[in-house]
Amino acid sequence: MNGDPIDRLVRLGFSEYEAKAYVALLRKSPATGYELAKLSGVPRSMIYEVLSKLTARGAAMTLHQKGATKYAPVPAEEFLDQLHREHEKLTGSLKADLSALASPADLEYIWNIEGHDNIIAKAIEMIERAESSIYLALVPDTCRELRPALEEAIERGVRVVLYTTSEVDLVGCRVVVAHVSEETLGRARGLGLILVIDGEEVLIGEWLAANEARASWTSSPLLVFIAEHHLRTDLYLPQILAMLGERALDVIREEDRELFTQALESRID
Repeated sequence: MNGDPIDRLVRLGFSEYEAKAYVALLRKSPATGYELAKLSGVPRSMIYEVLSKLTARGAAMTLHQKGATKYAPVPAEEFLDQLHREHEKLTGSLKADLSALASPADLEYIWNIEGHDNIIAKAIEMIERAESSIYLALVPDTCRELRPALEEAIERGVRVVLYTTSEVDLVGCRVVVAHVSEETLGRARGLGLILVIDGEEVLIGEWLAANEARASWTSSPLLVFIAEHHLRTDLYLPQILAMLGERALDVIREEDRELFTQALESRID
């Protein structure tokens, strides 16, 4: 990750002066408050207050040498590891406390997502949370971005079934290739993915243009069921109709035949 260390320390909760003083200490220590003020750019009137806060944080320590007070940094790796542990403990306890406060929510809403990167990020987040099953329909180009998350899901024992339009080499994943015509494929390219995890959530995304994409996410049981039912049954329809041939017309109502004919014509022999 690129960027100024001072900016990133500020993002971790340091004040700008604290970040500057800590970085200055890493570059030169032990040092007096006067020396650090000159080196860091922190005003002399503020430097001792800043150093006191760094010491309280566990980022710096006080040394007494020859009657003078000097300061040294706690090594960055040691300090950041400690900070990471404290944040994990804090977020863990806060999650439990806030969950206890929250009233049961009605999650049967639809969340609209805009933009390619946001859609892919949501898909990865869902795949990383999956515990038992992942059903996913997508075009092969989209699979590349989701591959690392899918591989990790397979490694932890999640059943992954991938429906796509051409072969995809993904060890441990069941790949179902839908043989469709170029015309049908051209019409379907905008539907970038359908993702269902654990029979509980569904994400449906479409790419409208090169820089325009949108998706919808929901945990509505009905919509999740419809999406998973589609993935697990409808993509077999062209093969089933081809096997039945003209006998299919005996069981398909006349007003529905045009729709089924389109499905049958989408198959490539």
